[in-house]
Amino acid sequence: WTGDLAYRDEAGFFYFAGRTADWLRVDGENFAAAPIERIVMRQPSVILAAAYGVPDVVAGDQVMVAIQTDAAFDPVAFDEHLAAQRDLGPKWIPRFVRVARELPMTQTLKVIKRQLVHERWDCPDELWWRPEPGQPLQRFDADASTALRQRFTAAGRAAVLDR
Repeated sequence: WTGDLAYRDEAGFFYFAGRTADWLRVDGENFAAAPIERIVMRQPSVILAAAYGVPDVVAGDQVMVAIQTDAAFDPVAFDEHLAAQRDLGPKWIPRFVRVARELPMTQTLKVIKRQLVHERWDCPDELWWRPEPGQPLQRFDADASTALRQRFTAAGRAAVLDR
């Protein structure tokens, strides 16, 4: 009901395990967003990162990260950084990267991920994407948005974009 995930050990102690909104499902695999955020934040120019799921054309999610940086975003350097991270699984590689001046925050300075999830790639910020997994990041523009919507329509999943 609250979106919090927890578990109880055999001694009856409860442990916080994250939030439901912080879990993604890519190609049938479930994983948490927090490790992706920690890996992205290892890049020296990244001040803050939030990882979350956006709809996939076929089913489930694709990984999107929203970042704040203290320098101009360099997609080649970002990809090189990701490639050097031995603990970054192949399904964890962000398909979309949103470069924001600032991320939406609560008064207690937590990123409001539900807003990021809702906005997806329909945002005013600089946006990059991989049209196919394994490709280098490319600028996401109006033409890319139109092409992506057409792919959702062709797959019979356009309704997930209107939620």
